[in-house]
Amino acid sequence: MKRAIIIGAGISGLAAGWWLHKKFPQAEILVLDKEAYAGGFVRTESPQGFSFDLGPKGFLTRGDGEYTLKLIHELGLQNSLIFSDRAAKNRFVYYRGKARKISTWTLLRKGLLPSLIKDFRAPCYTQDSSVQDFLKRHSSQNFTSYILDPLITAIRAGHSSILSTHMAFPELAKREASSGSLLRSYLKNRSPKKSKTDRYLASLSPSMGTLITTIQEKLPATWKFSTSVTHIDCSPKEACVTTPSETFFADMVIYTGPLQQLPVLLPNYGIENLSKRVLPWNLSSISLGWHHANFSLPKGYGMLFADELPLLGIVWNSQIFPQATPGKTVLSLLIEGKWRESEAHAFAIAALSEYLNINQKPDAFALFSSQDGMPQHAVGFLERKERILPHLPGNLKIVGQNIAGPGLNRCIASAYHAICDLHTEETLAQPQSSL
Repeated sequence: MKRAIIIGAGISGLAAGWWLHKKFPQAEILVLDKEAYAGGFVRTESPQGFSFDLGPKGFLTRGDGEYTLKLIHELGLQNSLIFSDRAAKNRFVYYRGKARKISTWTLLRKGLLPSLIKDFRAPCYTQDSSVQDFLKRHSSQNFTSYILDPLITAIRAGHSSILSTHMAFPELAKREASSGSLLRSYLKNRSPKKSKTDRYLASLSPSMGTLITTIQEKLPATWKFSTSVTHIDCSPKEACVTTPSETFFADMVIYTGPLQQLPVLLPNYGIENLSKRVLPWNLSSISLGWHHANFSLPKGYGMLFADELPLLGIVWNSQIFPQATPGKTVLSLLIEGKWRESEAHAFAIAALSEYLNINQKPDAFALFSSQDGMPQHAVGFLERKERILPHLPGNLKIVGQNIAGPGLNRCIASAYHAICDLHTEETLAQPQSSL
């Protein structure tokens, strides 16, 4: 491979570029992005001496997190790794006007036992369904509404009534298909106990933005920001990418943008049928910081909200990674919709006063609303994906959250596998846990 074009400079495009360079060191790489900056949803702002991660605050080190760790180590950032405080294991949920720690007692009160009984009786189910319907087969209504639904929103950034079980929770879908009951499946297929570690949740110091800036510095590529793509053409001999002012030719195109835009850029491949199963969800992230807080927070990760829309959650950043904000207090709010800065600021101040009794004016504030929203993969997406992708041109790869699902780890893993699948005499080493 001599030339490659990457459309999108978010973490998916950057990770793909990094591993593409490792696999084809002599290849010329061009990165195009419609925004004026790299990073996509990995967004860091630094007002008033703070470093606010307005996208992911960290990542899980297990599962697909091994690919994120691999990328971090290859970039030489292992000394910037930080791990969550033990208190981050404490989670709170707010429903019916009261905050409650998610404890065994809370779970029992909200229907854990009826849910276990219902799950144990669940028959095998092989078809795709919404996560909401999946929960109906395995959980009581109360347990779903007040515990599971808020957790799903936090984990998968979507509505359970829309999300496909096969996309959002593929491992659970496999267990349901083979055993019906999830509990029976776990009991039947218990793996040997692994050594316990507190290093399950990690981040980078001073911010997750370090990952973005380091790839930009170390990846030998040509960068073109504020550049929209208007057309993609792939023939057996070469790929062609058109922008409003230029046309570029390459051996390979890697697309990381929204699927809804791809049928316009590359018509006649059935991608429109795939994009119809992706429903964007507008979310906004607010961060606030205090140099000298006159209030204290419960020890924990944060609080989920079951019935207080548009507020979905409050994250206690400085409790999770205190080493990243020494002497400071940082909170983040996740809210539904796109917001103006003044309205978001007023909403955040009111929410902190009502739910955490915080009335001290913050020293710093930042807001981020993803322009394209978070992709929610609806029922049937995976089936269409498996049917349509094999018929796309061989010199086009689709990578990232729009094809693999939201989440930093999923994006990076998607990039890794896409590059691994490219034919060459050299292969990329598989990730190994370094914890």
